[in-house]
Amino acid sequence: MQDIKSPETRRSRRRVRTRWNYRRIGIALAAIVIISGTAAYGGYSLAHRFSAGAEKEIEKTATKPVEIASKVVKPPSTTTTTEPQYIEHTVKRGDSYYALALKYGTTVERIKELNGVKNDNGLQIGIKLKIPVKEAAAKVDEKTQSKDEEDKTIEKQQDIEVSSKELFRGPVDKKRVTLTFDAGASSEATPRILKALKGANVKATFFLTGKWIEDNSELTKKIVEQGHRIGNHTYSHPDLTKLATNNEIVNELSKMEEIVASVANVSTKPLFRPPYGMRNARVLRVAANAGYRSIYWTIDSYDWKQTMKPEQVKNRVVSALTPGAIILMHCGSDQTAEILPELIEEIKIRDYEIVTLSELFQ
Repeated sequence: MQDIKSPETRRSRRRVRTRWNYRRIGIALAAIVIISGTAAYGGYSLAHRFSAGAEKEIEKTATKPVEIASKVVKPPSTTTTTEPQYIEHTVKRGDSYYALALKYGTTVERIKELNGVKNDNGLQIGIKLKIPVKEAAAKVDEKTQSKDEEDKTIEKQQDIEVSSKELFRGPVDKKRVTLTFDAGASSEATPRILKALKGANVKATFFLTGKWIEDNSELTKKIVEQGHRIGNHTYSHPDLTKLATNNEIVNELSKMEEIVASVANVSTKPLFRPPYGMRNARVLRVAANAGYRSIYWTIDSYDWKQTMKPEQVKNRVVSALTPGAIILMHCGSDQTAEILPELIEEIKIRDYEIVTLSELFQ
């Protein structure tokens, strides 16, 4: 009977068991809370570590291309480089330092400097020449108008075909003649000659030497200003047939060309007259390769002879008049300066028209 428990006893034990179940539940809930918190914090820390690592990787990958790019790709420079920029030009027939400088908008000095040219030797056909072009681009705006005017001047000079075949007379189907004046020594009579030509409204061709131009720069400018043509009579007036090399001939022509270009801003091409009238097949061929054609004469006035009187000079020209005649006179001749107005009038009275060289061969 002792094992039989009373209802009170059973109720007490049931209460204890119930309180124990509540404790278990509380402990379990606390454990769950702790575990959840720990897991959440751990997850946050882990996520933070991953995100921090990712940010660092992003920073690395963001800066890395810049560093690589700076080594490989060079940004356009905003500073002006001092290295000369140039193109290569193969020298061809008719080229000269002046013509190339004019074409590319640079200077003869810059071309020679870039190519290491320290002398005045002419250009040889077929050689490679460096032409600075950066300078042309920098000056193109401010020199466009003046360059256009220069180009027009050069074009006017290119009206007679370049050839090794010499011209000594124009077409004979029209009564036309042309006056030419050679200059290699004195210039004293030139102002009077220019005055006579201007008074008669006649245009002529002046074959000048480079040395004459150096000594008479203002007269040269005046010749051009009055509308006369200038032909190449070499630089120093040598007998070209006696020069040993072709380069010496070219040098005489190119040096004169550069001087007249610098003084009067014109080209002599293609007009050339050999000093003393001395030429041979070699001289004519070399001159043609340099862009010239020899212009000889039909009538020599003999005004270079001191024994000739002014009236004799005039009569010699008038008596020899024929259609297409190229008349030779000289800038230093006092006889020509004295009788030129009368000579022009006499030519016109005989129904001859006095024209330029280009007009004569049209």
